[in-house]
Amino acid sequence: MLDPADLNARMGSYFTAHVASSDPSGLVPIALDGKMLRGALRAKATATHLVSVFAYRARLVLGQLAVAEKSNEIPCVRALLTLLPGSLRWLVTVDAMHTQVVTAKLICATLKSHYLMIVKSNQAKILARITALPWAEVPAAATDDSRGHGRVETRTLQIITAARGIGFPYAKQIIRITRERLITATDQRSVEVVYAICSLPFEHARPTAIMTWMRQHWGIENSLHWIRDVTFDEDRHRAHTGNGAQVLATLRNTAINLHRLNGADNIAEACRITALTANRRLDLLNPQFPSSQASNQQRRSPALRWRLSSPGADSSRRGPGCWATRSSAR
Repeated sequence: MLDPADLNARMGSYFTAHVASSDPSGLVPIALDGKMLRGALRAKATATHLVSVFAYRARLVLGQLAVAEKSNEIPCVRALLTLLPGSLRWLVTVDAMHTQVVTAKLICATLKSHYLMIVKSNQAKILARITALPWAEVPAAATDDSRGHGRVETRTLQIITAARGIGFPYAKQIIRITRERLITATDQRSVEVVYAICSLPFEHARPTAIMTWMRQHWGIENSLHWIRDVTFDEDRHRAHTGNGAQVLATLRNTAINLHRLNGADNIAEACRITALTANRRLDLLNPQFPSSQASNQQRRSPALRWRLSSPGADSSRRGPGCWATRSSAR
């Protein structure tokens, strides 16, 4: 049986190395977020609950751990953070549950990195201090508009330099984002105010950068969770024996990562093409192995040549799985 911790460590180190090589000197923004595997619900037990580390600039999953039964995401997130290499500087974005003093110290003191954390009522004293600040006198530092899915959303960001009395370690900036949303079909309007704290000073975290990080953090649902649910039908998968659900989730993450490293934007389409194209499968599994060498290797392999040519894959036929058109279907 595969050890999920070992599998996660091996896959995570491979993709983390890719992120490091693509941006060796900069700050690597990552989001940590949890997801329930509802199909893996066992009798008299909760569904498998996994927390992932997602590098949203590269759109790669760097690690994943299961939340222990009768526990929550907080210790799991801290365990994931300790697995990150200290050679990189991270910008860790998390939801309000993880706005914790211990987590902030782990990020800044141990990892020598930085955080961007949402503040809600679970940190009531800090939230009260933040909301009491003179926001009406603070000008907008950045605005952002988006349209799509039948709605128009405007986000306005304000920033105040954090004073020592805020009561949270390493906080350098306090952020307020006002989100105004219009549903075009019904003309329904809503306003939501979100507060956050950041350990980076203004000169290293400008308003536009903070706006981008927060938007990308919220986008993990579409960039990862939605793909696992819809393309891979994860929530309906019934595997629950042993560590099966966790291992399969890691393999799904790996498939998504490999497709993205190969330049895919539409993972569902990439999966369909890969299923029909032998060259593409080899390229995904061994990106250092050039396609021309892969083709030569395939021609030297009678077993692989037989699988491609039969049944119904006659080379005289035109189709993505045939020798005549395989290169054009990539």
